[in-house]
Amino acid sequence: MRSTVLTVVLSVCVILFALPPIAEAQIEIIPGSSERGERLFKSMDCISCHSFNGAGGTLAPDLSQKREIVRTPIQLATVLWNHAPRMWRAQEAGHIRRAPDSTQTADLFAYFYSLAYFSLPGNKARGATVFDKKGCASCHDVAPSAPQKTKRHAGPPVSAWAGTGDLLSWSEKMWNHAGQTLDEFSSTGFAWPQFSSQEMADMLAYLQSLPHARLQAAVFQPGNPELGGITFDRYCESCHSFGGGTHQTKIDLLSRPRPSSLSGYVTMMWNHAPQMRLRAGSQFPVLAPGDMSNLVAYLFAKRYFDEQGNAQRGARVFQTKGCASCHEERRQQTGAPELTQATERYSPITISAAVWRHGPAMRDRISKEGLSWPELKPSEMLDLITYLNSRLVPRIAN
Repeated sequence: MRSTVLTVVLSVCVILFALPPIAEAQIEIIPGSSERGERLFKSMDCISCHSFNGAGGTLAPDLSQKREIVRTPIQLATVLWNHAPRMWRAQEAGHIRRAPDSTQTADLFAYFYSLAYFSLPGNKARGATVFDKKGCASCHDVAPSAPQKTKRHAGPPVSAWAGTGDLLSWSEKMWNHAGQTLDEFSSTGFAWPQFSSQEMADMLAYLQSLPHARLQAAVFQPGNPELGGITFDRYCESCHSFGGGTHQTKIDLLSRPRPSSLSGYVTMMWNHAPQMRLRAGSQFPVLAPGDMSNLVAYLFAKRYFDEQGNAQRGARVFQTKGCASCHEERRQQTGAPELTQATERYSPITISAAVWRHGPAMRDRISKEGLSWPELKPSEMLDLITYLNSRLVPRIAN
């Protein structure tokens, strides 16, 4: 079930959009469709070297295996960069040449990253404790009461809950239930229960382990970030923004800690409900089916693929790793592109696409001059991307 959640969370349509020309006019490319990426992974014969869940080649790592080194997009781009020379040698030995463009790389990136972005594993024993200590058991029976017994709790029994097999669908129902629960809590003096991401994952594992819940099939619906953006504008934009800008009275989501798992987004929404109710009052939003999934896809795309590094440190990386020598000082001799004129903003995706498209020629040039392929640390990759973006000459591509 975990792998299904992973792929679906990132199964979003590729979005290419021009940013406002005042600050930056280059096209920004964010993760595409992990479903298309999976098809590309097979059609481009990546499976001949890499495997997934044990199926495929053995020359390269099994991409389904959890590895801490690829928990973020920057880390994944760094691994791909450092791994590139070995990948090209393997391709050349098998007479294979693959050079995906930025859009295809966006799809591949979504697929690769969906294998690393996972929901926290829950513990049903701990979840039972959470369900009790957070006050859920005071309102909801775990099993339906016998007909002859008097109903003890106000809320419906857990056995009547739908959607516990789908984290996003369940969280949508929890959110829509929050308004009524807040009213009940205020009349009884109970405090709104706050969860950690792990507690939320544990409680869901507990609910899914109950006899009635096990009968429910787990069905996951893909989130569409474009539709999620509409949901955000409708319900969230009046209080929240991405970046400070002129909206100093709004909460800048980019300045807040970002969830590192799917259950983290669900937790963030639930914990936020009292503040939202205080601000919205009777206009507390009720989400339509699919709104939560779309909203999470939008927040994920906006938050997780836009890390900011240090441009000054990136300038030092640009010099010490030899980038300046080929791309500036001897560009006429090397034929290296002018990096300030790119039509796409630099990102983990575009860097990886450039490696696949131009890397072999760069490797040959480096080898001809008796140098070795420059390997990077994730922090260096992040700073380098930030530096390259700081020098871009604003322009809009065809």
